Amino acid sequence: MRRSDELFIKTKLTLGKIESTMREMEFEQSALEELMVFLEERLKRSGERAFRKWLKYLHYRVPEGYKDEQIAIAFYERHSLWIECEVIKLEQETKRPWEIQAEDLQELDPRAQKAQLVIRHRLSEVVLELR
Repeated sequence: MRRSDELFIKTKLTLGKIESTMREMEFEQSALEELMVFLEERLKRSGERAFRKWLKYLHYRVPEGYKDEQIAIAFYERHSLWIECEVIKLEQETKRPWEIQAEDLQELDPRAQKAQLVIRHRLSEVVLELR
């Protein structure tokens, strides 16, 4: 690992900074809290260094905890208004329909697709914002 990568991992990717950035990006409060619990559990399981490295390399991939279709649908159901608003924003930002953005998720229920699309995109943006 390059020295600059190690410094980035040590100084920028803390749960506090992640949560603060999520607030700045206007994550829905209950979605933010749920995602923070997921991140905290991931940190406890893998340790600080491995967690930060995992997060740094997440890069527009669905976190393993939300790959399960039923878990993604449940997340969608709890946060559907926020997810739908974020899907519209993503369509405007990318100028591409959500179905195209979620092509790799086609085998899933549309609710799961939307939840996974928003989670992977917005979490990746949080990490990129902290770079």
